[in-house]
Amino acid sequence: MTVTLLGEQTEGLRSGDLVIAVEGRSMESWAQAVFSLREPRPGWKAGQTVTYTVLRDGSPVDVKVTLGTYPLASTLAKEWGAVLFAVVFLLIAAFVFFQRPGEPAARVLLLGASGIMSATAWSLGLHVLDVVDGTRLWLYLATTKAGYMLLWIGLVHFWLVFPKPWTSVLKRRWVVPSLYAMPYLVITAYAAAMWPGSSGTLDWLGRAFWTIEPLELTYVTLGLVAAIWRYRSPLDAEDRRQMRWVWLAVLALSSVGIAFFFLPQLLLGGPLFSFNVLAILGLVFPLALGFAILRYRLFDIDVIINRTLVYGILTAVVVGLYVLVVGSLGVLFQARGDLLISLVAAGLVAVLFQPLRQRLQHAINRWMYGQRDDPYTVLTSLGRHLEDTLPADAILPTVVETVARALKIPYVAIVRSEGEQQVVLAASGQPTPDVLKIPLVYQGEEVGQMMLAPRAPGEAFSRADWRLVSDLARQTGVVAHSVRLTGDLRRARERLVISREEERRRLRRDLHDGLGPVLGGVTLKLDAARNLLARDTAAADVILAQVKAQTQQALADIRRLAYALRPPALDQLGLVSALREHAATTRFAGTDGGSAETHSLRVRVESPQPLPVMPAAVEVAVYRIAVEALTNVARHSRAHNCLVRLSLPDQGTLELEVADDGVGLPPGSTAGVGITSMKERAAELGGNCAVESVAGGGTRVRAHIPVGVPHQPSTRATEEATKS
Repeated sequence: MTVTLLGEQTEGLRSGDLVIAVEGRSMESWAQAVFSLREPRPGWKAGQTVTYTVLRDGSPVDVKVTLGTYPLASTLAKEWGAVLFAVVFLLIAAFVFFQRPGEPAARVLLLGASGIMSATAWSLGLHVLDVVDGTRLWLYLATTKAGYMLLWIGLVHFWLVFPKPWTSVLKRRWVVPSLYAMPYLVITAYAAAMWPGSSGTLDWLGRAFWTIEPLELTYVTLGLVAAIWRYRSPLDAEDRRQMRWVWLAVLALSSVGIAFFFLPQLLLGGPLFSFNVLAILGLVFPLALGFAILRYRLFDIDVIINRTLVYGILTAVVVGLYVLVVGSLGVLFQARGDLLISLVAAGLVAVLFQPLRQRLQHAINRWMYGQRDDPYTVLTSLGRHLEDTLPADAILPTVVETVARALKIPYVAIVRSEGEQQVVLAASGQPTPDVLKIPLVYQGEEVGQMMLAPRAPGEAFSRADWRLVSDLARQTGVVAHSVRLTGDLRRARERLVISREEERRRLRRDLHDGLGPVLGGVTLKLDAARNLLARDTAAADVILAQVKAQTQQALADIRRLAYALRPPALDQLGLVSALREHAATTRFAGTDGGSAETHSLRVRVESPQPLPVMPAAVEVAVYRIAVEALTNVARHSRAHNCLVRLSLPDQGTLELEVADDGVGLPPGSTAGVGITSMKERAAELGGNCAVESVAGGGTRVRAHIPVGVPHQPSTRATEEATKS
């Protein structure tokens, strides 16, 4: 055993002496005696003189040593930081345990703190008389080896029960006993395996506990893996907030260690502060654990972690920069401890401090919260993506991906309600149960909803998040409306093509199945009449009469087909006169209040004169909508008066209004075929049509259809005005 002196020593033992015997008995013999319970132990007291045989400069020397009391004050003066850390840690753990005795994490914390406290025995050192006594040697080994191992076992166990017991692991009853038993079994097995190959008991004691450091490293790794796994596993907001207190402690300790210990050790050859100071700074770890278990709701942990990251990294960078500048200038000018060099380094650090802090704050905010603090960049990025030539079905996926990346959230979707179902138009990520729904509004109309999942289950968005979400929702509402219009236009074109082909098929069928056989029959009958004309004039006359009737029927069928394509009254009379002609023939077609008596229906048509020249499609649509509306009035309204009004609220739109004084729409009524047809005719031309009940009674049909031409009078309208 090599001697290390505590305090000043003027005579006797010297530091570096190798003790080989005490009172003539070798240290190997004393060490072997620790395994014998019957071996008598010397009862030496303070004040007695004992002879130590030491190996000094290669020669044995007997030294008379007067036994004294243990120099506790000198030991504490040297290792006060570690002892204070262990004591405070134990007090905090005990306080937490007594506050939450039923909390598994509190019990494990107390166990780990006890392990740290017992391990501080290493700071007292192993004395020669501890080996001679035997019992004190076993106590030393139990505290510094077995007790210290409890700290690392407790680290893994802590993450199995914090913030809540990990039931999927703890349901296997063998896990926790194995966790505690395995390291001691490994240590025991290795120590037993080392016995046969050891040269003696002292040699064996020096080799038997080699496995402790690999076991510590293994358990530290297991603890980190368990901590990361728990943090990434599904947790509610309170559990995640508790875990962030622990991560705060880890970040704080890492920042302190890097800034004041590892960097100076690497660059200057020694830490800026002693290990005792670092141990005091390390008290943030047990304090954070206590807060995590007892008072995790007291502070905004996200803000604390954010500030810890910023100023921890900033401190490390500033210290590293200062040390680097001082060291570099010192080497360059071959000066060490020069005041001017220190002032130059301090000035450089002061100049760079604020820019460094701003850049670090921005980087960490972006890492934790995405781009919520830079909405202009987010909106610019979204606009840049939308400016690209994207197909319609790729616009909304681009929007949700941009929002998810900007807010750093796991799920974003845009949905639209269709009846009682919600259709997902685009999504990024996997949905979670606690999604938030933000309405997407365009010109007062809700065009969809944006669904957002919080960054963690149960976590609420901050005001900065909501500001960015509101800005994005406004822009997304415009985009969603544009995409919907594009989709409606595509579907309208598809319907138009289908309708055109169906109409062609119908015309072909009518011509082939109707006119074809008729004209074929006419041809055959004409041949028959020709054959009979010379010998039977009467029979030929009958056949020719039949041919005339068939020809008239064919002519009527052709007119019917032509009328179906476009009402002839529009070409003959114009829109206004055609409506007046149809209104004059409209009569009440139902019964009044259920009685068998009918009553008159007066229809009046109003229109400004003259009307602009309108496309044929607009004239047909307005005429068909008005005719369908008048048909509904005659059949269902029980009205006495009806007004058909054409107006031009602006030069590009024609407004049609059909209003009656009947009973109005029945409660809970749904659009039938006629109303749906009116709305579709208006929508096909880019307009709209609405059917509603009037407050004073009756029903109003109002359609707005773009005219698409300048406000110029038509020739037919001028003629109508002249005739009137």
